[in-house]
Amino acid sequence: MKQSQPLFIADISGAAAPEAGIYTWDIEKNLVFADAALASLFGLDPAESAHGLPIEAYLDRVHPEDRPPLAKVIHNTIVAETPQQSTYRVRDKNGVYHWVAAFGRAFRDRADNPTLYSGIVVPATQVERNGQNKQSANDT
Repeated sequence: MKQSQPLFIADISGAAAPEAGIYTWDIEKNLVFADAALASLFGLDPAESAHGLPIEAYLDRVHPEDRPPLAKVIHNTIVAETPQQSTYRVRDKNGVYHWVAAFGRAFRDRADNPTLYSGIVVPATQVERNGQNKQSANDT
């Protein structure tokens, strides 16, 4: 049986771990409410992120080659009610792209309409990126 690459690896060395960015997307209002850690990862203003920004503000910070597959994952997470687990590149405030790992899930109201999408985004480690970089060697 073929073993897959781990999506992320936990470092329990005692070194300070990067903070995970937490978000909730109100799908009906199209506003993503996020903490300062997520704002920092995406190069956005923490105060604006805390008060809600359109999902497009975040998607615009995703590497252009990673946007279509990420949009498909998000769509499938909402429609098929599957959890999101993905890695992609985001642009920080200095215009530099960094790999992140994202985990999310959509929630429905009592009428079965998707209403919220919540999750976390964490900086990806070098080990995680090695497999992705092999696939994306022509991306850079």
